[in-house]
Amino acid sequence: MPSVVPDRPAAPPAPRFPLLARVAPPLAGVLLAVLLVALVRRPFRAFDTYFHLRFGEEFRHDWSIAHPGQLSTASTADWVPTQWLAQVVLSWIADRAGTTGLVVTFAVLVAGFAAAVHLLLRRRTGPGTAVALTAVVVLGCLPSLSLRPQLLSYLFLVVVLVAWDRARESGRAPWPLVPLAWLWATCHGMWILGVGTAAVLAVAVCLERRPDRGSTLRLLAVPVGMLVAALLTPVGPRLLGAVALVSSRADHFEEWSAPALISVGAAPLTLLLVAAVVLMVRRREGARPYDLALLALGGGFAVYSGRTVPLALVVLAAVVAAELSALRATPRPPVRRPELAVVAALALAVVAVAPAQSLLDDPAADVRPFRDRLEALAPGSVVLTDRETGAVLLWTEPALDVPLHGYGDVYTDAELDRYDDLERLVPGWDATLARLSLTAALLPDDAPLAGGLRQAGWSVAQHAGDLVYLTPPPAG
Repeated sequence: MPSVVPDRPAAPPAPRFPLLARVAPPLAGVLLAVLLVALVRRPFRAFDTYFHLRFGEEFRHDWSIAHPGQLSTASTADWVPTQWLAQVVLSWIADRAGTTGLVVTFAVLVAGFAAAVHLLLRRRTGPGTAVALTAVVVLGCLPSLSLRPQLLSYLFLVVVLVAWDRARESGRAPWPLVPLAWLWATCHGMWILGVGTAAVLAVAVCLERRPDRGSTLRLLAVPVGMLVAALLTPVGPRLLGAVALVSSRADHFEEWSAPALISVGAAPLTLLLVAAVVLMVRRREGARPYDLALLALGGGFAVYSGRTVPLALVVLAAVVAAELSALRATPRPPVRRPELAVVAALALAVVAVAPAQSLLDDPAADVRPFRDRLEALAPGSVVLTDRETGAVLLWTEPALDVPLHGYGDVYTDAELDRYDDLERLVPGWDATLARLSLTAALLPDDAPLAGGLRQAGWSVAQHAGDLVYLTPPPAG
């Protein structure tokens, strides 16, 4: 009887332009690395970096994690620290390595995030598509990429997705996510979204693989373990209350509001969302539970808030990568060592050149011309600012009392309402002004509040760049 030779999987069709197919992915990777090099010149473009540094300094020396203090007499909320470990590390790096250390840290995080996204996508598609989608993710994340703890949340979400992709393939529970959840809960408040993502994907894996009872319980136990681990941090169960508080502050902080999907800035996100839906609808054999779960997560992150847009970009890019591979009906080429070496080399190159770059968009540079006046004020003097300038002064002038600085957790809702009304000159703003017992003000010259102070008799003592230093009228 003749032997039967089993069918071999069909080899992928040869590319029409083999040289271009070989050269294009690394060339695109180089261009992406150039974009990241330009980005790391701007680590302080979000003023949040400065108040994170100041809070880290306080936790290192005076504050208790369980019962932190206040930086100003103008804030009185009983607040819960959700980013204390990341803040402590940032402060320590600044203390030991100065600005150069912070720039390198930012470069490591940004390059690591881009590399992690690429490797996540390579599990689902070929190198060329993975690089292109990574570039779309990075472009969409540009407004959110700055030196602050939320960058860790983006990176940790990639780890969660990779872990559940592997669980989908093997059926084994991704237990390393439990200690990751503990770390995440000490670094940033979006840890709860990591737990939620794990819960959704655990259910999806169970629906798709139909494992036995023991394996099902182990898979479902992972998100439960993640939640328990998060609540065992030094802050404890109060973390859940802090998560609930965030949604109530959307009226005061634009980043916490739902994003406008029909806009130029949201184009990468909208493109990925539309592509994910269209490609999944066109599937011949129908979408599987895990793929539907990812699409639901990506769509949810996309509409929830501006802060979750980067999470949406990562998840939707993963959906699009898998759907494009399914559409082409070609096997995904394995990730080989030369490709890993190129990714690592490009990431290291971004980090290596970071210290040599001249910094751009540093809000502290705008404040430096006023340093002599600020340092001449008595300790505890109350200086009125906008949020950006206030955040800078928290770090550069720690002896001053700065009422407005943008770290929303330390304010009560009533205080946020009053200070928003103050900045907009809503009737009653003068009563809030009197309550603050101000010594001076440092504001953007074109801010409504600066004009209101001039009309109230305040004098311009110094003008430099876009800022103006004002002093109150003599007590009379």
